[in-house]
Amino acid sequence: MTVADGSPKQKERFSRAWLIAAAAAADFTYEIVTDDERGVDMTVNNGLHGIDFQLKATSKPEIQAGHLVHDLDVRTYDLLRSPLRSAYGVLAVVIVGDDTDTWHQMDADGTHLARSAYFLPLIGMPPTANESTVRLKVPLTNLLTPTAMRMLMDSQAARWSS
Repeated sequence: MTVADGSPKQKERFSRAWLIAAAAAADFTYEIVTDDERGVDMTVNNGLHGIDFQLKATSKPEIQAGHLVHDLDVRTYDLLRSPLRSAYGVLAVVIVGDDTDTWHQMDADGTHLARSAYFLPLIGMPPTANESTVRLKVPLTNLLTPTAMRMLMDSQAARWSS
């Protein structure tokens, strides 16, 4: 049965699957965080360093001037932007289609996850005077690929080597 647009829980599970695929392809491990105390849904590790991800999914993306626009609650933003945190704080936004049957396609040639996933490092971002949400602009060039996952991990490692 197709669920038009997908439920919030279904989108959450799919965004986790997307991150798991990128982490596995980059040869990293992952941990699903079951509480939202630190604004983190999943942590990806390379054995030495970690990246904390806040995951979001939408079937109705707002695109402006080459950016995916996303409103994030201020509490989570502040938690993930703190330069004092031990793991790199990153927002990941997965765009899905309106028809849940199109989210995952498989045939003899392989598996395809639709549509795209984007990332925005939040660590070190400026404070906001907003009380509820902060509007973030995620560059459409920031595709969450295994190469991007390794680049994020390198950025996390560089924080500790300086």
